[in-house]
Amino acid sequence: MTALNGDYGRQPKGGWRARQSIPVLAAAAAVLLAPQAAGAADDGFYKGKTFTVAIASRAGGGTDTTGRLVARFWGKYIPGNPKVLVRNKVLQVLSANDLYQKVRPDGLTVGVFAGGGALGPVLRGSSSVRYNILEFGQVGSVERGPSVQIVRKSALKQMRDPKAKPIAMGSVSTDRTQDAVAVFGAEYLGWNLKFVLGYPNSNGIYLAYGRGEVDMFGSGTVKILNRFIKDEGAVALVTETKRPDFPGVPVFADLLREKNLPKEVWSAFRQWTGAGAVDKFFSVPPKTPKDRLAALRTSFIAATNDPEFKKQATNIFGGGYTILTGKQTHDAIAGAIAQDPKGLEVIKRLRAKYKLPPVSRGGKPQVAVTFDEVKRGGRVLMFKHKGKDMKLRVSGSRSEITIAGEVKPRSALKPGMTCLANWAKRGDRVEARKVDCLAKVTFDKVQRGGRVLLFKHGGKPMKLRVSGSRSEISVSGKVSPRSALKPGMTCSLNWAKRGDRVEARKVICP
Repeated sequence: MTALNGDYGRQPKGGWRARQSIPVLAAAAAVLLAPQAAGAADDGFYKGKTFTVAIASRAGGGTDTTGRLVARFWGKYIPGNPKVLVRNKVLQVLSANDLYQKVRPDGLTVGVFAGGGALGPVLRGSSSVRYNILEFGQVGSVERGPSVQIVRKSALKQMRDPKAKPIAMGSVSTDRTQDAVAVFGAEYLGWNLKFVLGYPNSNGIYLAYGRGEVDMFGSGTVKILNRFIKDEGAVALVTETKRPDFPGVPVFADLLREKNLPKEVWSAFRQWTGAGAVDKFFSVPPKTPKDRLAALRTSFIAATNDPEFKKQATNIFGGGYTILTGKQTHDAIAGAIAQDPKGLEVIKRLRAKYKLPPVSRGGKPQVAVTFDEVKRGGRVLMFKHKGKDMKLRVSGSRSEITIAGEVKPRSALKPGMTCLANWAKRGDRVEARKVDCLAKVTFDKVQRGGRVLLFKHGGKPMKLRVSGSRSEISVSGKVSPRSALKPGMTCSLNWAKRGDRVEARKVICP
């Protein structure tokens, strides 16, 4: 197996096209252990090809560790024994968008996701989501064990003292089970804490703990928990569900039950932790041929039943990990993303109170700006707004970025781009919520008094309709009629499908 970091493989258009303890039945496992699968095995489809395991995480985190462990054994059991290539891409939402929209559904690429990172944005209605998680072909998942919340022992005295310095809780996405435990602990059990957000993955939180930036986090991986409890001064605070390897540690839900909370609060708790109902799951694009999906499901179970896999998994995850079949994974995801409106209102209130990203990022109206400078790989944007110099921070996990309608990482932002943006205060800085960058084009023809624009974009000819009431047009900084648009103008614009035509939304011409 070759392990590489970078963009995912098999990218025809520049992209790459949860947790629940359900034991795999012994009888089914015996059948699935056969290294050859029906259908795909008969036609030898995988022989001589490369099978890409595309991990939606930076190297070093739990998703990466799990994906690479399965990949190490998978090729041995896939019919035809293809070469297995492992690649990483940073953001879960971008990775899921690419798997849904761009990756060829040929069974040669499987995405590896975390429940919190891929399901959390679905649950909170993020506008960055451009995938239907239920349309993916679910291959299977690895359940590493219930989450355990650990806290620095020296910080425990601050836990129930509202006058003390708050305990710092580290978070990647605020969508994980440990995030819900922290918020509900603060709200209903009186925990004195604050969130420290924006870490790229779990490994980033572990490093932050070592630097003293955070005092609390959660994990289900025995190796990680033992490391911090035995060697780095942490103690187990609560568990998600009862764990025999942590005797005497209270179950968090049991502590909540003692408070006699109303039904809508329990609904909110189940919804927030629902993203964690699936841990690390493996998916193929929609419309992947059924025989290839079947072959991958069979070989996934076979690989995770390999004696050497079990030995290594026990060393990494502990003895309590569980393997879910593809169907079990699909059913767990379907249950996890079900929503109750009353519970959602509780979640909105709690996220606002504890200064977490809102359930839905509609936010303030967007304004058009042009970047004078873009620094640190898109992390800092410099521009003028209402005559004043602005410095806008861009988060890799919280800021939502599109360019010409496609979701992009912040590194795609460049000086001179004209974009629609909104932002909000976050501590002592101003952070971008949404950045929608317009396409810059030159009109080859303008027909019917500005009603039709003809130009090339991405090497392809475009025909764009301009509405007299819905399209917003600005020329030289002034609101203008569509008749002001002329051939040869270079303008920044965006558009959307409207029926059987493509219509301009905003057109900004210097």
